Amino acid sequence: MSKGDVLVQMVGIVKRFPGVIANDHVNFELRKGEVHALLGENGAGKTTLMNILYGLYRPDEGRIFVKGEEITYHSPKDSIRMGIGMVHQHLKLVLPHTVAENIVLGLKEPRFRLDLRRTEEKIRALAEKYGWKIDPRAKIWQLSVGERQQVEILKLLYRDADILIMDEPTSVLTPQETRQLFESLRKMASEGRGVIYITHKLDEVFAVCDRVTVMRKGRVVATKRVSETDKQELANLMVGRPVLFRIEKKDVRPGKTVLELKDVKAYSDKGFLALNGLSLNVRSHEIAGIAGVAGNG
Repeated sequence: MSKGDVLVQMVGIVKRFPGVIANDHVNFELRKGEVHALLGENGAGKTTLMNILYGLYRPDEGRIFVKGEEITYHSPKDSIRMGIGMVHQHLKLVLPHTVAENIVLGLKEPRFRLDLRRTEEKIRALAEKYGWKIDPRAKIWQLSVGERQQVEILKLLYRDADILIMDEPTSVLTPQETRQLFESLRKMASEGRGVIYITHKLDEVFAVCDRVTVMRKGRVVATKRVSETDKQELANLMVGRPVLFRIEKKDVRPGKTVLELKDVKAYSDKGFLALNGLSLNVRSHEIAGIAGVAGNG
């Protein structure tokens, strides 16, 4: 591996908040052509570290190198200029605006007025390249959550980003959308980009990533090639103790009903119908699971 293969190098990064050290002398490296998982439990410091790389936070200590050049005090604007882009867990789009308008929002077109038709053609070509059916003229509110995430990624590609940070990207996706995302990320890596994949889901690490860095309580505890580890080892590293993947459960006879909902309707604080005719029955001595994609009530 040559020095030119290293896109990002973070050395001794420290970030303190009142009463907590979120990042404690963290080292991290991203190479060209890889999807690199940043794995850890909630609160391990993963997103904080990437917010530092993206320029949302400033480190209290440590050094950051991007493509061999050391960077100091920077902002998201500087990061975008250096080819760094981040898709946040909570998408940041303007719902009444079109796809094209969201993608070019914040860009400065020098010396001439923005040619929206040419912009739409470029966006359409980028989307088709990765197998996405995105209409540049569609309003964001008309799109599914998965399509909105694709728009966020298109914003980065439109700006020629070659360092992509994905923060818990599957939390809002269906299984089919997740598979499509993984295919797209692998294609981007094959083109020489580097992808940082923040997650706490072990299956996703093995589905799409080349290397994995494990964080626990603000520190890096290991970096490994995915092909040279397994779920048991990574789970143990995440929590700092042996983890049981199989739990012996005894057959339990449910008792009387302790909670019952019938045809419940409820509106969100934004006035949207959040629950529509929901019925639910929970009985004593049982654990009732509720599953669904984020945003479905």
